[in-house]
Amino acid sequence: MAAVPKRARDLMSPGKVMALATASTDGEPNVVPMQQCWWYDDDTMVIGDLFMNKTKANIQENGRASFTVWQEKPREGYKFNGSAQYLTSGPEYDLANGEMKKKMPEKNFKGVVVIKVEKVFDIKSGPTAGQLITE
Repeated sequence: MAAVPKRARDLMSPGKVMALATASTDGEPNVVPMQQCWWYDDDTMVIGDLFMNKTKANIQENGRASFTVWQEKPREGYKFNGSAQYLTSGPEYDLANGEMKKKMPEKNFKGVVVIKVEKVFDIKSGPTAGQLITE
């Protein structure tokens, strides 16, 4: 896969709320807001876990996730689909936990969701809505 376009990565800046979607193996969807998110590299998103239950279970069951990020002015948004895993150690965990420690030194993440982005879609309303940007 080609790297996620820089503009799409920049829109998902640290502290911005995203919608994270997962599903169980029987197809039951789960969508939750997430704010503790960082780009690990050009196509890997890391999301810190403080309170995940269903999200963690879904990732462990089927290893897929999708997330969206958007802004109103100017209107722009992206959907990212990819493979996902739940980790409790390693460089991705260290990145997220280090960021958490900057704000709340007494806290640690239970783990992280690591999403390797495979496809990026435009979600802005208009003629390009749903268009595949990169895979």
